[in-house]
Amino acid sequence: MQFTRLPKTSIAEKDMIENRAVNSGHGNHGLSASNTKHVWAARLVILVAFLDLFMQFPIIAPYARSLGAPGVLIGVIVAAYSATNLVGNLVAGVVLDRWGRRIPILVGLMSSAIILLGYLAARTPGQLLIIRALHGLATSSLNPGAFAILGDSVPDDRRARVMGVSGAVIAVSAIIGPAIAGILGDRVDPRAVFVLSSSLMLISFGCFWFLFKGQNHCNLKTSTTGIANAVSPWLFMRRRSLIAAYTTTLALTIGLGTLVTHLPVIMSVNGKSAAGRGLVFSVFAVVAMIFMAGPLNRVSDRYGRLGPAAIGLGLCGAGMLLMSAFSGMYFTLAGMSLFGAGFGILFPSMSSLVAEVSKPDERGKAFGVFYAIFSLGVVAGSVTSGALAQHFGETTGAPFFMAAIVVLGTIFVTRIREQVITKTEETA
Repeated sequence: MQFTRLPKTSIAEKDMIENRAVNSGHGNHGLSASNTKHVWAARLVILVAFLDLFMQFPIIAPYARSLGAPGVLIGVIVAAYSATNLVGNLVAGVVLDRWGRRIPILVGLMSSAIILLGYLAARTPGQLLIIRALHGLATSSLNPGAFAILGDSVPDDRRARVMGVSGAVIAVSAIIGPAIAGILGDRVDPRAVFVLSSSLMLISFGCFWFLFKGQNHCNLKTSTTGIANAVSPWLFMRRRSLIAAYTTTLALTIGLGTLVTHLPVIMSVNGKSAAGRGLVFSVFAVVAMIFMAGPLNRVSDRYGRLGPAAIGLGLCGAGMLLMSAFSGMYFTLAGMSLFGAGFGILFPSMSSLVAEVSKPDERGKAFGVFYAIFSLGVVAGSVTSGALAQHFGETTGAPFFMAAIVVLGTIFVTRIREQVITKTEETA
C-alpha cells in the first residue's frame, strides 16, 4: 500500500478551511458566532478608518494655511497622506500575510491614535507635513487587514452581500464624517477633530482586541517561492481576474478623484453654497449605500463579478458625461446619483473578486495592492482634473469628460482582453 504525502498547509489556510466548514453548517443564512464577531470587528475598523479620512477633508487645508503654508505646500501636505498610505498599503499586505491580521491592525489603530494627537503639536508647515506622512503610514494596515478578515470569514456565496454592507459603512462615513468635522471646526476648534479621531481609534483598539481572536501569525517556514511572494506583491497579479479587478478599481477611483477635486471648485465658482456642495456628495453617498446594503448586492453572488462591474462602470461613466455636458444643480444631482449607483454596484463586486481569487496566505497583499490602487486612482484623478481646469478654466467640464472616457474605455479594454485570452486558450 502506498501513501501520498499531503502538502503542508499554512495557519491562514487552516483557518480558512475551518471557517468554510463552520459556515457550511450554518447554510447560506448565517455565519458562526466567531465569524460574525470577526465580520463586525472588521466593519468597526473600516468605519473608524474612513471616518478619520473623511473628517479631515474639510479641515486639513485650512489648518495648513493657518500654520502659514503657501498654496503649493498646502497641496503637498494634503497629498502626503495618500502618497505614504499608497506605499504603506503594499508593505502592510506583506505583513498581514506573514504575521496575520490581528497584530498589524492593532498596531495600526494604536499608532494612528498617537499620531493624530501629533497634529496638535505641529507649529510649522514642515512639522505638519511630517505628521501627515506618518498618519498615512499608520493607517495603511487598517483597510487591507479589515477586508482580508472579511474574505477569510465569509463563504463565496455570501461574499458580495457582506462586502456590500461593509461598503455601505464607507458610505455612512462619507455622509457623517465631513458634517462632524464641519460642526466641530466651526463651533469648537479644528483641532477637536483630531482629538475625536484619536479617541475613536483608541475605542476601536479595545473593541477589536476583544472581538477578533483570529491567528496572530502565519506560517513563517516558507519555501523560496513563498519568501519571494512575501517580498513582492506583484507576483500573484498575473491572474487575469485580479488584473481585471485592479484595472476596474483604478478607473473608478480616477473618476472619484476627479469628482472630489473639480466638482466643489466648479460649484463654488457658480455661486453654490457650502451646503449645496455638501448636498451633492451626500446624495452620492446615500445612493451608493442603498445599492451596497440593499438586495441588489446579491446579483454579484448569483451571476458573477465582471458583469455587474461592467454595469457599474457604465453608470459611473454616464454620470460623468452628464455633468460634463450640463452644469445645472438638477443635472449635477442626477449625475452624482448615477455615479453613486455605479459605485454601489462596483465596489462589492470588485472587493469580492479580490477575496475569491487570492489564497488566505496572500489575501493581505491582494487587498494591500487593491487599496494602493484606490489611492493611486484618487491622486491621478485629482492631479489631472486640476491640470485640465487650469488649462481650460475653472468652469470647464473637461475633467468630467476625461474621467468618463477612462471609465467607459475600461469596459471595452477589459472585454477585448478577455476575448483575446479566451481565443488564445481555445487555440492552444
